[in-house]
Amino acid sequence: MNSLLDGAFMASAIGDFLREATPGRVATQGWTTLLGTMPEPRRIFCLGKAAPALARTASLLWPGVPGLLYGTSTDGETPPSFQALRGDHPFPTPHNEAMTFRVERWIEDGEGPLLACISGGGSSLLVHPRPPWTLDEQVALTAEMWRRGVPIRDLNSVRSRLSEVKGGGLLRLVGPWPVATALWSDVGYRDARWVSSGPSLPVDAGGRAEEVLAQCGIVPPKPLPPRRQPAKRPPGDTMILLFDAVALRRLCVRWFREEGHRVREVPCAEGQSARTAAIRLAKEAAGGRSLVLVGTGEVRVDATAGGGKGGRCSHLAAEVALALGGAGSPRPWSFAALATDGVDGTAGGGAWTDSSRCPSEASLRHAVDACDTGTLWEKAGTLLPRRPTGNNLRDLWVLVMGP
Repeated sequence: MNSLLDGAFMASAIGDFLREATPGRVATQGWTTLLGTMPEPRRIFCLGKAAPALARTASLLWPGVPGLLYGTSTDGETPPSFQALRGDHPFPTPHNEAMTFRVERWIEDGEGPLLACISGGGSSLLVHPRPPWTLDEQVALTAEMWRRGVPIRDLNSVRSRLSEVKGGGLLRLVGPWPVATALWSDVGYRDARWVSSGPSLPVDAGGRAEEVLAQCGIVPPKPLPPRRQPAKRPPGDTMILLFDAVALRRLCVRWFREEGHRVREVPCAEGQSARTAAIRLAKEAAGGRSLVLVGTGEVRVDATAGGGKGGRCSHLAAEVALALGGAGSPRPWSFAALATDGVDGTAGGGAWTDSSRCPSEASLRHAVDACDTGTLWEKAGTLLPRRPTGNNLRDLWVLVMGP
């Protein structure tokens, strides 16, 4: 326990754990289920931030099957039977639109059962605006919804309405062959079908779009396109959740328990503010016993100012430090919040701190109010490096409390 109270050691240990949480290592049950329930794939499409890792695992299970991976990077070895495409993130670009047309042609020209391995990040990668909407209009509307904190399911409902490929749009290109969708999910368990806006699943393609925009007070620049009817599909389509943040959290809890620590899970509700999450963590940690609290989720940052550097993880670290009383806490503590994709907003890949190296309360409050927590932790030397991981499973945070 004493070593975990050193924030640098604890953050490094969690980073090592995350590097092991790859599709080939932790999704064994999901892959086994796919092997037993789907027809032998004749083509494999991998999308999103984890696309290269998903492609490498799929190529081991179905060697020689032709594939296409489309990710935010093409780091690591590309399987010999795969083509690799790279797109921009977090917002769609003309380059992404061109890459999407290549994906559509590849799927339309192929034959046989399709395995679609979908991970987070694909909403910006797959972009084919529905007329009369343009790419610039779609990007501007999406950015405004992000700014207003619209939940991901509602956001994707609008994005699907404006897209030819989201909300099951790829299914119209597959032909009469079955599609198996394997999800490496960066959204909440109930919303897993919306990973990357559900391009290979018959989700509701924008049925609530007008309602969502009205609720958040956004007037679109032009009427939304008519609601698209779902593609008619033959029987045989399947879906499996390979892995998500809940599974990651429980795996992390088990890892700490195997090391002999007293551990508790702390789930995060969708859209919960960083301050609310921090107060809850502090309450859960109350008492005199040593304890490790493990949470996953994506907290909301309530901006009161702009122009600073930071992200959800760096902001949460500052709010937790304030909730615990900072360096004046009567109990020793350490905290780390990591973006599992390695990119936390406009700063690093997350942040760590502890009761022995925590900045002053005034510095913490100023950084929170100015939305400049990335700069705060950078000056303190506790900002985690910004380094894309090829993974994406929501944020992971760990609070360690001493006696």
